[in-house]
Amino acid sequence: MVTKRKKSKKLKKLEEEHQYLDKKVAQLTKDRLKDRSSESKDILTRLKRTKLMIKDAIASTKAKLGLTK
Repeated sequence: MVTKRKKSKKLKKLEEEHQYLDKKVAQLTKDRLKDRSSESKDILTRLKRTKLMIKDAIASTKAKLGLTK
């Protein structure tokens, strides 16, 4: 029972981080309309990759908890 509680906290933390990155990516995508530098592209790409890794971690955690359909 204790392990499920820890994992659910981990899941919540991952989901919060994913939401934060989603907002950040949206903001930077909007900013890219004005700033087309390679540096801003690199930052945006790095954030998108991190967001995808977190999404995969969320799916993995849900599978371990048996929360997937």
